[in-house]
Amino acid sequence: MEKDVLNPSGILQLATEMDWLDLKIRHLLKQEQTSPLSMPAMDKDSAYGKFISEYDLNEADRVILMLAFSALFKPVVLLPFILSVNEPDKSIKFGGLYKKESVSFTPTLRTALYLLSGDDDELFSYYLSIYNRKHKLFANSVLKTNSEQDVNFADAELYFNEQFLPCILNGKPPILDGDAGFPARRSKRTHTLNDVILSEAAFKSLDKLKRFARNMQTLWNLPDRTKYRDNFLCIFSGDPGTGKSYTAEALGNELNLPVYKINFAQLVSKYIGETEKNLEKIFDRFTGHPGILFFDEAESIFSKRTEVKDSHDKHANNEQSYLLQKLEEFSGIIILATNVQNLAQYFDKAFQRRIRQIVTFEFPDHAERIKLWKTGLGASFIFEEGLVEKLAKNYQLTGGGIYNVISEGIMEALDKNTDTITFEILEPAMQEEFKKTGRRYEVCTDEMVKQDPVRRYGPGYEQRKNF
Repeated sequence: MEKDVLNPSGILQLATEMDWLDLKIRHLLKQEQTSPLSMPAMDKDSAYGKFISEYDLNEADRVILMLAFSALFKPVVLLPFILSVNEPDKSIKFGGLYKKESVSFTPTLRTALYLLSGDDDELFSYYLSIYNRKHKLFANSVLKTNSEQDVNFADAELYFNEQFLPCILNGKPPILDGDAGFPARRSKRTHTLNDVILSEAAFKSLDKLKRFARNMQTLWNLPDRTKYRDNFLCIFSGDPGTGKSYTAEALGNELNLPVYKINFAQLVSKYIGETEKNLEKIFDRFTGHPGILFFDEAESIFSKRTEVKDSHDKHANNEQSYLLQKLEEFSGIIILATNVQNLAQYFDKAFQRRIRQIVTFEFPDHAERIKLWKTGLGASFIFEEGLVEKLAKNYQLTGGGIYNVISEGIMEALDKNTDTITFEILEPAMQEEFKKTGRRYEVCTDEMVKQDPVRRYGPGYEQRKNF
């Protein structure tokens, strides 16, 4: 991390709090402290101070946070615990994990609760009832543990989540997708809505979502926010390649909101209960964070509940009920992309009730295809004269299809050492693109589509159409 992006007052605040924790531990273990040690005053303008305010952390929360933070960045603060591990009357109270070979100490939640309550059993029980898996420090993944569901949470090893380091050092957003195996990844594409080619109706449909995004955090700060829906569930519906994912990424960049794309391969599990756990991780981590959750092929998980005929059906219905509950509790923006257009056929009525906006992504018409072909080719290459008009008029391709064809054509042009893209260079890629979508490779104008829509939309068109 570069020095010039660090917040000096924030670092000073952290150093002061770690020094305070060091003193707190020493006094507590030596039983020298007769009156409470007051925590350092908070610099609310520092990056750390703003982080504490944003997550609404109290002094007890700060003690636990600083314990985990010190274990990672200033482990010498925990030296008194190491020196006391052979004193059972103390070590049984503060818990933790001591590794003799590395002379290191990893605090547990029990260690934190001991710092908060000392020898006061009643106070210990009070804090134990507060600090569980649902507490904001853990629900927001600011702190992590190695604990499974059936392990005593008080004895879970306590870790500071380094993804939040940018927050407390320089006020930047947390890196919420940094965990290995976490089923969501932040989009890194930088295009905006100026780069998106859609129908005027589709662009207009985005206004409602943009309005919510602009006022989302203000809404969350209202004293009576519970009276209003503080989330926005939007459906992007259209054929593959019509720009659903591309538009979601552009919206995020336009609104200065990170877009997190959900990986279904990591999300859905064949094991009972695992999909729900993965969903819980996603919704708990991202709720209340300004951003956009993007689910592609949403119909595969947000489907109708079915008649129960066996245990598999029962589990699937339980999964749907759990999903609806998490959607209800979620604060933020969710975009679900689907190739299905008949929502009533595929989506549960209880789910449909929660949808605030449906944006239809139509197959691009002749004028839109001209723009897609022109903007799809970079400055290093040119189309042969008249080719763009010919391609746009005679071949029914989506933006995604055009992108694929141009990408293959560029490789062919590079191989032939030419900067001019001809029909002969592109035709093999077009034939392959039509084959992938199950359509016959043929000339087809927009007028011909009116006579036979399947020539544009491909097999299964009747099942997808009509909301």
